[in-house]
Amino acid sequence: MAVLCVPAFGQFESIELRFEGVGCASCIESMPARVKRMRGVESADVDAAKGTLSIRLGSTNRVRLEQVRDAIQQDGTKVKSARVLLRGAVSREAGKWTVQPVEGGARYAIEGPSGAAWKEGAAYRIEGEIDSPAPGATLKAVSAAPLP
Repeated sequence: MAVLCVPAFGQFESIELRFEGVGCASCIESMPARVKRMRGVESADVDAAKGTLSIRLGSTNRVRLEQVRDAIQQDGTKVKSARVLLRGAVSREAGKWTVQPVEGGARYAIEGPSGAAWKEGAAYRIEGEIDSPAPGATLKAVSAAPLP
């Protein structure tokens, strides 16, 4: 009997959300505070002019992208996309490579990067863009490096 060993870790290291539709200045000001309440968030900074929220996460966080998205959208703000840096094990499902950064969180189909040679069950550090962060979204990888 063969046993597949998959690393029991995965997490987001950083998330930069692009948003639109903020209704008021106090909504923008409260954004970082709402996110900082999440266990594992080290810092959160908003740039209202660019419409971005940059989040740096601790080394043992369990923060899910959908948690952050929901916290931002509770005041009517719309999250457009997310630039992420994550670690996780890749797997092949229905002919597509996928990664699930946080256990119990969303699984993302991986597109790119050019020339990537994924290995089933191997852990990678992946940087990329997720358009419309929602269930079934695709992670457009810009870079990927295998982890030891």
